[in-house]
Amino acid sequence: MRILAYVFMGVLGGMGLMSLLQEIGQKSSMWPPVSYAMSAPDSVPVPAPEMEDSKPWTGDDLVEMAKIYDQQADELQSEAVRLEQRAISLAEKPYMDPKGFTRTGWMLIATSRWQSAKELRDLAAMHRSEGQRLLALEKDGGSPMEKSDKEGNSSRKNASG
Repeated sequence: MRILAYVFMGVLGGMGLMSLLQEIGQKSSMWPPVSYAMSAPDSVPVPAPEMEDSKPWTGDDLVEMAKIYDQQADELQSEAVRLEQRAISLAEKPYMDPKGFTRTGWMLIATSRWQSAKELRDLAAMHRSEGQRLLALEKDGGSPMEKSDKEGNSSRKNASG
């Protein structure tokens, strides 16, 4: 019963201390720090100036990023193959892993590596196609920023009429 009384008094004392600090105008360290950073739901967040791009991505940039994603996917796939080979070697030696926990763990990790590689391949394909589209637009003399309708007609009007 004493423990309950001590806990109850501690909670009440903490609440009293927090209300006292709020009256003084100080922010209590007991409040979660995230609540101060949260904005009102109807406000629009403004991006930080250092996070903004000074120029849009070019077709060459996107093709280069696709190559990097492909390299990362290759690394993940080779790691997945190594992990699967390790799991197979454990399957050939059941005395090393009698319950199969280690083998199952290696296979789960390999599966996650395969999945990550697939996602990177999809991302690379998207970047490559968008980069090639932008390069084709630049080659044709069109601006990559102008919009086209379903027939491929540009939405910009000629100044001459």
